Amino acid sequence: MATSAIPASIDYLVATAESLPECAAPVRVFDGWPDARADVALAIGVTPEDSATEDGVTHGNLGAQTQWEDFTIPCIIWCRKVGGGAMKTARDGAFVILNALDTHLRSHRDLGGALRSGTAIATNVVIRQTDTAEEAGDGRVCEIHFDVLCRSRSAA
Repeated sequence: MATSAIPASIDYLVATAESLPECAAPVRVFDGWPDARADVALAIGVTPEDSATEDGVTHGNLGAQTQWEDFTIPCIIWCRKVGGGAMKTARDGAFVILNALDTHLRSHRDLGGALRSGTAIATNVVIRQTDTAEEAGDGRVCEIHFDVLCRSRSAA
């Protein structure tokens, strides 16, 4: 049995996001930083500011052979729109993706069994929107940075 739940958790998030109707084309889902340009996308496991999935392990009980693994998986959604009302359209589009993923996580807290006796939650949400005239010439962009905070138990 694998000790760390991180690889299976990231795999689950990527597969789940790819299967959500709200992430159908033209939305692109990336495992890590994108290898292609996309106007609407979700990147799992990395953001421009944070490429680390941080992991902290603690003993479950004194003398026990169990341990708790606490880790965060950084994620980013972005949506770029051009034309009238573009900022609202971009923001609404980004939140459709976040809300779909969050709704799924609320009913699948164990990430399909990737987390053993554990839970996952989308948290630390930060919204960034186009804020300069130079950026505005390329359309309007809404980014949502968030973490999937996970806790999993492993036994010897």
